[in-house]
Amino acid sequence: MAKAWTKAEEQILRDSVGAFSLDYFKRKTGRSRRAIYTRTHKIYGAGGLSRGTHSLESAASDTGYSKEQFWRAQSALDQKWKRLSPKGRFLITFEQLQSMVDWLQHDYWCARLRLYGCANCGSSVRPARGMGLCPTDYWRVRRMCARLDLPSSCSRLLILAESLDEAPAEVRALRERLEKGWGPTTQQIETLASVL
Repeated sequence: MAKAWTKAEEQILRDSVGAFSLDYFKRKTGRSRRAIYTRTHKIYGAGGLSRGTHSLESAASDTGYSKEQFWRAQSALDQKWKRLSPKGRFLITFEQLQSMVDWLQHDYWCARLRLYGCANCGSSVRPARGMGLCPTDYWRVRRMCARLDLPSSCSRLLILAESLDEAPAEVRALRERLEKGWGPTTQQIETLASVL
């Protein structure tokens, strides 16, 4: 028969859930992994040991920021995220999440255009290259413009797109992007070249 939980052991669980890893609880209570999970489930329900925290995935889906942006914020704010096990999900406390969101609201991937990710693919992994595009999209657009004998700068492409009287919807969308200073998509470049 299993040994009954003492009030002191339960207090350790109540005080530390969401802040410490499973190893901490095993060390402090001398209980097995299964016993700890069972007891926390009985006390807290489905939340268990991660109660009061967010996983990296849930933080990204709840706020709209990408995981890469959270990694950048974590590094900038020098935060330490906990894990329940060596390969388990990261546990981000409410205070940590709030400070990262506050920081990310003013940290732009492309500060000149005030973008949080590539204007084309949304990636925020590598620094902005130009026109609000990541290096991959930037060079793809540049090569395509050179191949189709089109100007590669936003201002010259905008002049060219505005010179068309009855432009299709794709070219009108291109004008809007270029007016913001954003680079064109490859589809918009192909449409512009076919209209000319």
